[in-house]
Amino acid sequence: MLVIYAKLEISARDRVEIEDIRQRFDRLQGRVEPHFTLVFPFAGVSVGEVLGHVQHIASGVEPIPFKLAKIAAVRDPLRPGAHLFCLPDEGAQQITDLHDRLYSGVLATRLHPTAVYLPHVTVGRFERYEDAKTAAASLPAVDIPGRLSVMTIGDFDGEGVEDLHNVRLGAP
Repeated sequence: MLVIYAKLEISARDRVEIEDIRQRFDRLQGRVEPHFTLVFPFAGVSVGEVLGHVQHIASGVEPIPFKLAKIAAVRDPLRPGAHLFCLPDEGAQQITDLHDRLYSGVLATRLHPTAVYLPHVTVGRFERYEDAKTAAASLPAVDIPGRLSVMTIGDFDGEGVEDLHNVRLGAP
């Protein structure tokens, strides 16, 4: 399945902070870098079609500054379980707008009809929401500034991602 995401451009110190949390709570830590998922895993569209679409969208979007500021437990809306999300308080609307623009054209039918997008960096996965809440309460607040300037189209096998194409925001 394909996925579209943006890796975090953050300081080395902040990357260590995120990775320390992920090491404790996220089974995918080490298999994919910290990122914002922009288009969730999908099938049925060729890589070439997706690449052309992503390039078109990227050409009209400037790099997005953000600041991660909160860690929250969030129920998974599509299956049992919960996640630990690191949420931005700056840049959230621009990331949401990019997500919305990507779910047009060849990807318009790939948007889940009931899912509501919340820009986030997943730092934990849990079978029970109560465990995610406990983990969130145990962590200090974060203050991680960064930037998104590249979208990546990846091949997701359920456990890890192989990067296929990188597309720079604002590039013609």
